[in-house]
Amino acid sequence: MATKNSKYVTTTEACELIGVSKTVIKRLADEGVLQIWKTPGGHRRLLRSSVDEYIMKNGRERANEDDGVLKVLVVDDDKISIDLIKSIANAIGFPMKVLTANDGYEGLINAGRYKPEIIFSDLNMPQMDGYSMVQAMRNFETTKNSTIIVLTAYKPEEIDREKLPANITVMHKPVQPDILKQFLTYEYNLKKS
Repeated sequence: MATKNSKYVTTTEACELIGVSKTVIKRLADEGVLQIWKTPGGHRRLLRSSVDEYIMKNGRERANEDDGVLKVLVVDDDKISIDLIKSIANAIGFPMKVLTANDGYEGLINAGRYKPEIIFSDLNMPQMDGYSMVQAMRNFETTKNSTIIVLTAYKPEEIDREKLPANITVMHKPVQPDILKQFLTYEYNLKKS
């Protein structure tokens, strides 16, 4: 790990500092959010001050600390779907933290930062669609074991199952609240045991 006085950090070090995957760091660098330069060998080095600034603006959740709270991530650009899941989670009464994201890119950042046990995702979203996000999440260390449930308005014949990992549950909107309660209760009981 680079010392606090180092002007630059590696991609791996930036991942540890911010709490996200290398894919997210690369995207933040490509978008100019993090300032980089490449070594003659092609390796990225990030300006430590840009990493520190990102952390100060966006925070750094201590996702590794298990506080007994079920972490739920909802990735959807539809406010109604997000509000429905939040209201169901609040009504159950278990200690839960419901995090939200409006697109796949933001979903990846939040998944890396908070390490949710259960993720609800739409397929049709801006920036990065649900297919790409779900595939990436299955490859991340922080979410490879998370339960991922796709909530979509697509008709069954419109869903490209080849683009989704085999162990992904797909539910069609409008979603039945009782079914969502069952998923949340199951995940909470798994976490408790």
